[in-house]
Amino acid sequence: MPKRVRTAFDVSLSASQREKLAIWLSQELDYALAARTSDQEIEYYHTLYEQGRTRGARNSPWPDAADFTSAIGTEKVDALKARIVKTIFTEQIWTVEGVGESAEKAPFVEEFHQWQAEAEGFQAAFAQAVHLSLLEPRGVLEVYEDRVRRPIRRTIRAQLATASTGEVIVGEALTPQFVRGSDGGFQVVSGPDPATGQEAPSAEVAVDAFEFVANGPRERVIPSRHFLVLPGNATERADIWGYAKRFYRRLDQLAERVRHEDYDAEAVAALGTEDERAQDTTLSGIPISVPPKSGPLAEKELWEVTLLADLSLILDEYRKPELRWYVTTIHKDKQQILRWKYDEIGRPRYFCITPFPKPNSTEGYIFLGNKLITVIEENTAWRNMLADRASIEVQVPMKRRQGSLWDPDEEPFGAKAVMTLRDMDEVQPFQIPQMTAPARERIIDTERQAEKLAGLTDIASGVNPNEDRTLGENQMVVFNSEIRIDEVVKNVQEPLEEIAQVRHLMWKRALAEREDGVELPESRLIGLETRGVDITRQMPDARVTAALLEGTYRFKPKGSVETADKERSKRVFNESLSSLAQLSQVNVMIGTLLQQPVVAKALLEKWAYLYNVDDKRAFLGADAMRLLQPQPQVMPPGIMPGPPGLPAQPTMPPPSVMARAPGPAPAPSSSGVVQ
Repeated sequence: MPKRVRTAFDVSLSASQREKLAIWLSQELDYALAARTSDQEIEYYHTLYEQGRTRGARNSPWPDAADFTSAIGTEKVDALKARIVKTIFTEQIWTVEGVGESAEKAPFVEEFHQWQAEAEGFQAAFAQAVHLSLLEPRGVLEVYEDRVRRPIRRTIRAQLATASTGEVIVGEALTPQFVRGSDGGFQVVSGPDPATGQEAPSAEVAVDAFEFVANGPRERVIPSRHFLVLPGNATERADIWGYAKRFYRRLDQLAERVRHEDYDAEAVAALGTEDERAQDTTLSGIPISVPPKSGPLAEKELWEVTLLADLSLILDEYRKPELRWYVTTIHKDKQQILRWKYDEIGRPRYFCITPFPKPNSTEGYIFLGNKLITVIEENTAWRNMLADRASIEVQVPMKRRQGSLWDPDEEPFGAKAVMTLRDMDEVQPFQIPQMTAPARERIIDTERQAEKLAGLTDIASGVNPNEDRTLGENQMVVFNSEIRIDEVVKNVQEPLEEIAQVRHLMWKRALAEREDGVELPESRLIGLETRGVDITRQMPDARVTAALLEGTYRFKPKGSVETADKERSKRVFNESLSSLAQLSQVNVMIGTLLQQPVVAKALLEKWAYLYNVDDKRAFLGADAMRLLQPQPQVMPPGIMPGPPGLPAQPTMPPPSVMARAPGPAPAPSSSGVVQ
């Protein structure tokens, strides 16, 4: 089969069609950039969180004036992020439910995904996305496939080149010559020729073969300044037809992708060799020193776009009307498409986290910017005014009468200084009224306002409050704070279901390339054993394969605000046991139900989770569960177990074997039946 010239394009496009696609997509990216939230505004919110300087030389009343940024933004963002992360990252991130025949495999799928989520660092990436969602319009988490092209050393049996006489052809160095295929590689001999029944002459040769190694899904967090939704004016999620991510690639990396035919050689050559990343900044806008780069180290600004499109509506003479997902890499400014591929997953891989969704918009309210910005700026202003006032009071300015003998340049004022005066009234300090108490009261008032807006009091944030409240008041405040936070947690959990589905699809693709699958660690096997599933039936060799992941599953995020507080859960659990004990005394049937093995196993699972039991196998393993099963009652011969609560009864022999009284046997009737 002839080798394809281009593998960077799954879609056969002419030069004019590629140019038209590049122009159209570049314009859409420009429109989306113009419609999104200003980068300077988002940088300001990051500055407030980082406690950066906000006054500057232009806004300072004097060179040494105070420049204290409010701590409200940092405190509330950290407290809310901690509560969101705590409620989501429980012992199991997702509870897996199987549909139909997949129900038996659901525990295995759940343990596998939990293991891989911990191995790939999913929790850390998701926590970063949650953090950005509180400072930016959305926190974006990208789930991508970790596919690495690696050289693999193989030994093959290559066919030797032979003459018409059947002799092997050798070269100048007396080395044998081999038959080459159309792609330039060795012709592999796999067995006898079906036509002749004889095997062609061959020899073993060691070759380097480049293959893709699939390692499953991975996650990365994308800041708002490097992410776009298409179109930029979309108001509903259904209106979005594309997602774009900005990234940078060095020229040597682009050349490597050209050699592997991932990128188009002509498009990469058209990008030039100049460096397009001469400067950079942090998320808060602080400039980052970037050394000058040239040659292979020069970087190019590229956009990766995942889009749902019907190319027949965009391109002329394109005769395949179909709406499907594509992934492309484009240089926006030079309008060059480096690749255009089918997206085999067939669904978005970018997930937007918005704790505070904004109606009629795909973005969310910025927690620090839209909810706390006024109290943060007011608190900042009063903190600076209080510090400036204290500085004036401590270093009080002096009044000097005109024509006074004292010259501050010749006789500086300070400790042990001697001033020459004609009159004691020639030099006097300014009389400055005390404003510390009113300023402090305004600062406390802004902190109270921040608590009302954020729904996070000092107690809920883990801070010792200034006010003295009763225990009942504190409990009511914490309870109502949890109600407000629970809605935020549910909004963050919503994309978790879709993330799990995409990760599941990617893992099926990755395991399909591994015939032997991956082996579960001992800890996960113990977890399956404690759940009472039959490991030998679904996974006899303790390896997870693509066949095991086949089926229909639903991934439900596990955890809530209530389950996040283990101490509170312990208290409720212990109280519930006391309540069950009282109910069993009132109704005997409830006590009988509590003695069932299934109920005992459920109670032990909850107890082991709440009290962090290390060796769960001792309480929930197969051996322990076997002890809970009712043992068969062995009775002496002739004794049958009686009804519950009654002693066993002797068995009665059947009529056919009962002893008869002495005497003649009864005569048979005409029908042969004994009368």
